[in-house]
Amino acid sequence: MESTGSGDRAFDYVRLGFNLFLTIPIVLIWSIIDLKRNSYNKLFYWFQVIIRLTLIFAMLIYGLAKVYKGQFADHSLERLVETVGNMSPMGLAWTFMGHSFFYNIFIGFIEILGGILLIFRKTVTLGSLVIIGVMSNVLMMNLTYDIPVKLVSAHLFIMALILLQVNGQRVFDFFFKNKTIEKVEYYVPLKNTNFKKIITIGKRFLVFVVMGAVLIQTLIRFKATEQLKEKSELYGIWETQLFVKNKDILSPLLTDTYRWRYLIVDEKNKATIKKMTDSIDRYLFKNNSDLNEIIFRSENDSVSHRFLYKFINPQELELNGTIYADSISILFKRKPKSDFRLINRKFHWVNETNYNH
Repeated sequence: MESTGSGDRAFDYVRLGFNLFLTIPIVLIWSIIDLKRNSYNKLFYWFQVIIRLTLIFAMLIYGLAKVYKGQFADHSLERLVETVGNMSPMGLAWTFMGHSFFYNIFIGFIEILGGILLIFRKTVTLGSLVIIGVMSNVLMMNLTYDIPVKLVSAHLFIMALILLQVNGQRVFDFFFKNKTIEKVEYYVPLKNTNFKKIITIGKRFLVFVVMGAVLIQTLIRFKATEQLKEKSELYGIWETQLFVKNKDILSPLLTDTYRWRYLIVDEKNKATIKKMTDSIDRYLFKNNSDLNEIIFRSENDSVSHRFLYKFINPQELELNGTIYADSISILFKRKPKSDFRLINRKFHWVNETNYNH
């Protein structure tokens, strides 16, 4: 089935139900056939290893995605002119998470820390506690903000619970009964000393690489997504000052479904047009700076709309062209990011009053 970016499709729930349906008879048959076995030490050990590797991989990927602003990117220009009431719950959550670079660093570091603690057997219990804490927050956000990663986050949370349950009684005695905890003698299936040394060296190297990546991002704030994003010379939020259709000036009426309110050019090859009614039209966008020409084309329409553009000054733009049979002339003024309270309101140690707008 084609991926849609959602992990909570009907297909995913059907697959989960099918897996559960198969699990029950398999467990019963296995239990009956292997009824006389006293322990599953080796099998349980490798079961924990698989869970640890899965969680390590997931925590490092999700943590680094936050540290490098890959999961929660900075606000897009389109997002800045969108009203809160028109956002989806997931869009609101992504806007909140993407607003603060250092909050992303903090959350990402906690996830990475949980993954690193699972690398070493002596710190698995602590790592599982850290992951339970961070993933319970992620799971609740996914459930309450309708974010379609509910199944994945629930599985990661349950995996961490399983690892904690291995030493659950010892954790309970330590935190709730104030009892002395004895040292654990771990089951060791690997007898080859050289192989064990290689694994230990590999673990330390992985920790070094991951922490180095986090340190680099924290200190110099390297924004990989911004480096890779090539911007058009028309980049910005352009607010319509004058809109002329077939030589008639259209007044800025909020009920006008034709008149443009904003032209938003964020990515180099894409443009967004927001109408007076707040409806959105998205176009593929091509800029020919040699001819001072831009071409709009909808993804669902083969017809191209050509405009000649001219910068009156760095803050004013004029477009002249046609949309189907209509001649269009538009005068824009660049809307700076500093006009938005979400951007221009910076951190303050001292606040004499609440600034909650």
